[in-house]
Amino acid sequence: MRVTAFTQLITVLAVTALVFILPVQLVSFVLVVELVLLLYIRHDRMTMAAIGALAVFTGMMILLQLLFRSPLETALAGGLRMLVMTMAFLCLLAATKIQDIAQALVERFRLPCEYAFMLTTALRFVPDFLADSAVTLDAQSCRGYSNRGNVFKRMYSYLVVIKPLVMRAVAKSDTLALSMELKGFGANTYKNMKKQELGTGDYLMLTIVFLLSTYKFWVKYI
Repeated sequence: MRVTAFTQLITVLAVTALVFILPVQLVSFVLVVELVLLLYIRHDRMTMAAIGALAVFTGMMILLQLLFRSPLETALAGGLRMLVMTMAFLCLLAATKIQDIAQALVERFRLPCEYAFMLTTALRFVPDFLADSAVTLDAQSCRGYSNRGNVFKRMYSYLVVIKPLVMRAVAKSDTLALSMELKGFGANTYKNMKKQELGTGDYLMLTIVFLLSTYKFWVKYI
């Protein structure tokens, strides 16, 4: 059962809002569903690295809250909610094409095409930037780059990686801008694409999102 990018965006936005309303038990269940869904859609090396990075970042957030004398239960609940929110966006990027997200933002959310393209292009450049950083690091290592010493020495030595990486990103952005100009990018770019019609799966998913969004109402009056 496939759903459109519009439904997926609504679902992700609803999840980011519901994590502050639902009890911790349901938030934990949502996290398990997100992990299963993400690994079902894509289980390559980059996906596993992204999950590991999110887990490390969550652990750091929990540790910071504990250092500021927050209760352990509060710190764990806050870290869990943050992890669910970020995992929702990761599932969206894994399950949906970037151009479909941009089209949904323009058609359904009435976002100007320039802003929609800017947002989706930034998301598209993240994996490319990570891949370029690995290539640049290997190339500089072959030229004698050494990342040893204390923290300050490592930060200073990493400049030899950042400079060519930034230059490569700027060159790619110039090429992209020239390509957009030659192809006549404008307000009609997304209007000429095939419209994303809502189907049975979309209405079913939106109904589930609505029921979960009114969770407090059902608990109080039913």
